[in-house]
Amino acid sequence: MLDGLTKHDLETGEAEHISFGEQRFGSEAPFIPRANAQSEDDGYLISFITDMKQDRSECIILDAQNLSAGPVCTIILPHRISSGTHATWASAEALHG
Repeated sequence: MLDGLTKHDLETGEAEHISFGEQRFGSEAPFIPRANAQSEDDGYLISFITDMKQDRSECIILDAQNLSAGPVCTIILPHRISSGTHATWASAEALHG
């Protein structure tokens, strides 16, 4: 059960962690590069959150360069989904290429 995300900087050894909160569990968090990205972490992470306390699920979008700021967007889903849902990201070009 993933209760948060940690970003590791392999050059400095620093780590940044974000917790999803009590009884909140996330999915894999694929990285989506920003258009014209300027660095390797210039983009977004997306995760599906299962909130057991509120009996609901959300899709959250995080700025990969600033996890501690929390989600830049939260989308409440119409139904609770199972924790551990798999996710991936593919650009429109890759899908139609």
